[in-house]
Amino acid sequence: MNVFSSIWNYKCPRCRKGDLFVAPFDFKNPLNMHENCSHCNQSFSPEPGYYFGAMFISYGWTVWTILAVVGFCMLVLDWSVEGAFALVIFVCTICYFFIARVSRAMYIHMDVRYDKSLAEKGETD
Repeated sequence: MNVFSSIWNYKCPRCRKGDLFVAPFDFKNPLNMHENCSHCNQSFSPEPGYYFGAMFISYGWTVWTILAVVGFCMLVLDWSVEGAFALVIFVCTICYFFIARVSRAMYIHMDVRYDKSLAEKGETD
């Protein structure tokens, strides 16, 4: 599994086997993460406020989503500004938790290095 599929599937950055989030999607706690990886015991919250930096990644994702949707609606579909922003508010509301989860996965993958020996350990056991 490469780094992009590991981020997309919310897997542990160190072994790329264990899950980052408790459930595929839970409406009560959509950002609820495991404390440690079930495969390699990597900590997913090394310090308080660790995922503060993920907010900046989330901000970038949201800005590009807004620009893409509004630009497409106004330039290609010839919508009004109000109509385009009404749609973008709807799209961003639907995508909020997806963007937040991917941002957290991207952030921890930037900090924790992949260890091939840990990934292969589970295949031989």
